[in-house]
Amino acid sequence: MALAVTLAALALIALMGGALLWRAAGTRAQKAAGAKFIDGRLASQQAASAVPEPKSAAAPISKKRAGFRVRWWDRLLARAGIVPSRAFHVRLGAVVLVAPLLATLLASLLAGGVVLLCACLATVFTIWLRADRRRRRIVEQLPDFLDAMVRLITIGNSMPAAFQEAAKAANTPLADVLARAVSQTRSGKELDVALTQVARHYGIAELQLIAAIIAVAMRFGGRSDHVLDRMAAFIRDLEQARNELVAMSAEVRLSAWVLALLPVFIAGFIITFNTQLFMTMYEDPLGFKMLIGAVVLQVVGSYWLYRMAKSI
Repeated sequence: MALAVTLAALALIALMGGALLWRAAGTRAQKAAGAKFIDGRLASQQAASAVPEPKSAAAPISKKRAGFRVRWWDRLLARAGIVPSRAFHVRLGAVVLVAPLLATLLASLLAGGVVLLCACLATVFTIWLRADRRRRRIVEQLPDFLDAMVRLITIGNSMPAAFQEAAKAANTPLADVLARAVSQTRSGKELDVALTQVARHYGIAELQLIAAIIAVAMRFGGRSDHVLDRMAAFIRDLEQARNELVAMSAEVRLSAWVLALLPVFIAGFIITFNTQLFMTMYEDPLGFKMLIGAVVLQVVGSYWLYRMAKSI
């Protein structure tokens, strides 16, 4: 039984690692593309004006990147709009542990471990879906926010003043993100630096592009209102095209989710209600190797399906 519990723990660690890679794979590509575009724009402006570009925005973020990777749970909760309070974690722990305790009492300790694994995966997946929907709503609200900034700049407001006034009129959840950037500017940070940090914290590439526009406008001047107006139109067109693509590829993406999650829940069902079948396979040398291979193939296959669905 100790070996069975150890195997369940190793499977839990492997599948949680696969879920983390699943989530990080999509955001890593978006962050890399956004950072490359921003660095290219700032470098070209720096070469044209022969003014050395300060690197205060990149250095603190690179130093804190490792810390962010450790605090991935807090970042996920922040992107989902959830306050990580003690009461929330108590409620979450109670919800997650009820089913494993019942499975342990009614079946076996191994069944409880498998149900705990499925409950953890379902919890992370639910919070990730909430964070993704919240990010989509934020991006949908950005064009209206940029239009408000353009109107304020046109009547004579400076870029920071227009940003703060437009942030006050923004709707939730965009207002929460902008309020974080405004609070950082009040503590002494430049607007573009604060907005870049907030954009990376919440995983919103469009905010990084806006931060690049603000950085260029504040350092080198120019008709920033025209650029922001075109940026608003670009985000609207991009969201329309993205929604159409999501609607067209809904069947493929749903098939990928089913193929990735169904084997996990079927295995959990079999172990919970027919533990002897699993133990017979576990005690057999060939069956043990097949189980290890199944865990590895499940993690690799889930990641592969995710990449295929994201490429559509």
